[in-house]
Amino acid sequence: MKRTNLSATIACLLLLSACTRYDRQNSIQPTLPTTTNAQLAPNGTALTTPFTTAYVEVNSNSFHNPGCYTYGSPAKQVFSFAVIFAANINLGSNGKPVLFFNPQVQSTLNSGNVAYLKSLGIKVLLDVLGNHQNAGWGCFTTYASADSFAIQCANAVTQYGLDGIDIDDEYSTCTTNGSSLILALTALRTRLGTSKYITKALFNDIQYFSATFNGKKAGDILDYGWEMTYGATNYSSRLQPYVNAGMAKTKLSIGVDINGSDQTTASQFVKNNGYAGIMTYNISKTSQTNLSKVTNVLFTKPTTVTANCLQ
Repeated sequence: MKRTNLSATIACLLLLSACTRYDRQNSIQPTLPTTTNAQLAPNGTALTTPFTTAYVEVNSNSFHNPGCYTYGSPAKQVFSFAVIFAANINLGSNGKPVLFFNPQVQSTLNSGNVAYLKSLGIKVLLDVLGNHQNAGWGCFTTYASADSFAIQCANAVTQYGLDGIDIDDEYSTCTTNGSSLILALTALRTRLGTSKYITKALFNDIQYFSATFNGKKAGDILDYGWEMTYGATNYSSRLQPYVNAGMAKTKLSIGVDINGSDQTTASQFVKNNGYAGIMTYNISKTSQTNLSKVTNVLFTKPTTVTANCLQ
């Protein structure tokens, strides 16, 4: 995840840790379904806005914790989405991109925490991130190559009972292709079908939102996006380019570092200007105080914690 505040060094160290050890995923290729333009539109059930999203760096924090944070009486869940950060796109020995899970991501997927969060009504997404290799979301040059990777993502969603894929186009070393994102989104939507979410961590990527494939642009297919220039308070400048590119405000969130200092101002901007919500990075067992700065604005209630829940 991109950071522009003083915690950039810490974030980079966390990301390097997240991208160094992997368990390879085997996949079974399903039959390609017949696709229409209608089926390529956003398909995950639209959420009531405003809502909040939790990114969890599972190398260092339990994926159980997003379910522990509530507000109001009777208690309601703070988070609508919880995102496992992060799986990776690696370059396989055959020169094709492969989906990799490090031990912490694999352990999270194998644990009961995905089912636990879903039982609370929280949608669970898998963030998929580049890994300093010649493979990534910006590297696809053909639909066939994008589809080959989309198959792997769809298999993971099915195998682990996930609600969708979160695209994080960072840390790849390829020469990027302006049409790559729309190829990947089209393939993902085709493979995931009509009930799953496709979201994107937005950063320095507006140039990819003008490309078309089969008459669709990225903003036509994405369910939601969250802009992640953490700490930058020029919120309108962060989101307006995506509005100009055709994404509705109700599909766009501001990302904040939960350990940063702008949770209140970011939440006020979102609420006052009709945007979707707040994405919070990186939720841990100590996030209650700063989460209250978000929920006090969005839901007029402080964040509370379920007893004996945090891990």
